[in-house]
Amino acid sequence: MKTVLIVDPFSTGKLYARLLKAQGVKCYAVISTDTLPKHFTDDLIREDFEEVYRWEESLLVDLESLSLHAVIAGCETAIYLTDYLTKVLCIKGNSHVTSDLRRNKFSMQQALKHHGLANIESQLLSSQSHIRKVVDSLEETATYVVKPLNSAATEGVVFAQGRGEVETALNNAAWKQKNDLGEINLGFIVQPFISGPEYVVDMVAFGGEYIIATVCKYTKIHKNGSKFVYESLDTLDPQAAQLQPLTDYARQAAAALGVQVGPIHMEIIWSAAGPVMIEAGGRLHGGIAPLLFQQVYHPDLLSLAIDSYLDQPKPQADAVSQISHGRIGFFCSDERRTFTPPLPQVVQSAQEDEAYCGHRYFISASDTTPITVDFATCPGLFWLQHPSAQQLDVSTANLRKKLWG
Repeated sequence: MKTVLIVDPFSTGKLYARLLKAQGVKCYAVISTDTLPKHFTDDLIREDFEEVYRWEESLLVDLESLSLHAVIAGCETAIYLTDYLTKVLCIKGNSHVTSDLRRNKFSMQQALKHHGLANIESQLLSSQSHIRKVVDSLEETATYVVKPLNSAATEGVVFAQGRGEVETALNNAAWKQKNDLGEINLGFIVQPFISGPEYVVDMVAFGGEYIIATVCKYTKIHKNGSKFVYESLDTLDPQAAQLQPLTDYARQAAAALGVQVGPIHMEIIWSAAGPVMIEAGGRLHGGIAPLLFQQVYHPDLLSLAIDSYLDQPKPQADAVSQISHGRIGFFCSDERRTFTPPLPQVVQSAQEDEAYCGHRYFISASDTTPITVDFATCPGLFWLQHPSAQQLDVSTANLRKKLWG
């Protein structure tokens, strides 16, 4: 019987254990640090594991006795410890030497540059003392992005017009403060804003060869004074000929980041000059997406990731087929108001929609809704699946009306 260890089995990392156990695999868990926030650790499903450990160096003796077959990174916080454990336990994995390339947003852009791939020129600030020098080097009217080195999603990301707004953003940034992952912000980077449609490519590495598991495209709209309000994320056919420049680039970028085993989640802008990676993570796509992908693709992202860790044969490069159409729709709040969830009969009516799969609010009853200007201020979402792409549009309008109003 094979045995695996999942580091920080939170977010979509909590989906692994149940599927592994169904294949007769014993699962253990280790929590990488005591600083993880409660909204992460509340995700833990203890009954899925033989034992749940808290990391300390002395634990290596216990882990060696388990004869582990694989160590799996459950989420962003797990990358460094996962790579370290595969090294010291002599298990196949991603090199600890390249861990930074899969976690540090400056290092990953430098890796692309080193390999001659399209990248975003980035300026690193490790302390506030660097602000003046960086600001003075910027163009007066250009648009820039200021982002933390090691946060997740869009936390701490600010779009700034010209030197003055960049300086304000950096002066107001959360220097040396904890982010939503419970980690201390290690610094910030300033990048020129790259325009173009935004895609997500999820791949799974089998010994350094990459299977494209999903391709999705974001639709963003100009609303509430922001150009970056997310409206939807739609699944696409990974084998579509018009997407080949995107998927070819994604594979090259994954190799530059040193991914040898398991999933890699990559966000890419298809600019006028071609695809360029925004950032990537050595873990599953977050949120509800992997569950939606199970209905849209065959084989799906989760099953491919598990096959990679269990040393199953590498599928053909074009193995993944789109068997249905999927969408994640994002709710948008145009005003600050007290949130009142829809009545049960309204929710039941929404659930009867033929494409409905589920919905989730990020706020609770009686909370004040934020005005939506980016992903971080999105108050909730819903997800759909249907054989007809046209039905997704009909269902989207229906669910927005019923579940948000």
